[in-house]
Amino acid sequence: MSLYVKFIWFTFLTMLISSAISFFAMNTLYHQFLKEDNNDKNLAIAESFAGHLNSLPPNQVESTLDVLGDAGYQLYLTDGSDVSRFGGKFRDETIAQEDVQHVLGGDTFNGIRDFPRQTFVTGFFANELQNSIGVPVTLGGESYALFLRPDIELLFQELHLLFGGLAVGIVLLSFLGMLLVARLLIQPITKLTEATEKMATETFDVPLAIDRRDEIGRLADQFRLMRSRIEQSTVKRKEFVHNVSHDIQSPLHTIQSYLGLLEKPGISDSDKQHYADIIREETARLSLLTTQLLTLASVDKETPEALETVALHEQLHATLSHLRYAFDNKELALSAQLTPAYTLGNTVLLQTVWENLLTNAVKYSEQGGSVDVTLTQSDGHVHVTVRDYGIGMTEDETKHAFERFYRADQARTRGQKGSGLGLSIAKEIIELHGGRIELDSAPSAGTTVTVTLPASQNEPV
Repeated sequence: MSLYVKFIWFTFLTMLISSAISFFAMNTLYHQFLKEDNNDKNLAIAESFAGHLNSLPPNQVESTLDVLGDAGYQLYLTDGSDVSRFGGKFRDETIAQEDVQHVLGGDTFNGIRDFPRQTFVTGFFANELQNSIGVPVTLGGESYALFLRPDIELLFQELHLLFGGLAVGIVLLSFLGMLLVARLLIQPITKLTEATEKMATETFDVPLAIDRRDEIGRLADQFRLMRSRIEQSTVKRKEFVHNVSHDIQSPLHTIQSYLGLLEKPGISDSDKQHYADIIREETARLSLLTTQLLTLASVDKETPEALETVALHEQLHATLSHLRYAFDNKELALSAQLTPAYTLGNTVLLQTVWENLLTNAVKYSEQGGSVDVTLTQSDGHVHVTVRDYGIGMTEDETKHAFERFYRADQARTRGQKGSGLGLSIAKEIIELHGGRIELDSAPSAGTTVTVTLPASQNEPV
């Protein structure tokens, strides 16, 4: 059963139950509070009629009773044996003779007050002789019992159609309004459901024209935002898988090709050594790629909790010492000005940042060039700057430098192999620590990378 049908049934049952509760409540109200008042009011009217009839000459009694009957009263006049009726007729004229005799004897009959309590038809509408007022009258010297009640059918004859039509109109209009409101409420939810089902097949272009300012409108806005993020995530995931597959396939293909060459007979030792060096280089490239992918995965799931105080000057000094051989191989001059500074962070992840930045500086520097490294602290922040004077990057390359698997122009970086993940990993690690990383570069003028981290005043234990 759809939500639309459920909503209609729920509303219909609500109307039905509320109507039943209201009816029982009004029925109880009549029997508990209104019935006795109605009895006393009609008793006063009956006694007034009786007093007026007692004062009339015998020849005017019948005409007066006819007038009272035409005025909207049901009259039942009896001397104990004969009965005269005026106005509307009672549906049920059953009454105990004992009650008639009491009225003939001068008592009053409070039938409206003492009428048995009804459940589905209130006493107000019961057209029975027992549901009337009885008073004694004296006509022509003889005692009579006059039973009286308002002629409800006559009094409400015109109103029956009016109230009946009003009730039918209210029910029909309420039902039609309920259908309209249900459609207005359910339609956007139906659209959201269809769009959600399409998302399961990675279809994100389903139009969602929902412009509302209520809870459903906010739900639609949040859904569009969520769908946009999922779409971006899906695109990035596909690009990531594609790039990883390409970067793994390329060295594997090279290794496979040179292994085939090594299996050929008659290859000189120098060629074998050359092929082995290439295989070793591609293996190292694969190892670097897998290491960086593992680092990237650890960054994605890392949280900034349980951090420790890191002495950045000591960490940078250790990294520079570790990479000293790389500087010596390219005959690079190294200038390092490291002011003691501390930050709260993950030691292993921050070590990865400095290794990536310094490795890039060495990789893209010219033979015999130089690299400057500075560490300063000001305004509650630590600033690490790594500058090289190598090939640099264009403005467009600088904009995309932090994207995963992005590589600069191969024509300028020929011979410089990498995964395209180093700067992306560095950026995510720095942002994880609440810092930022900035890049300034120009072709043939070198590249300057500046890392800013929150400073910590506590020295490590």
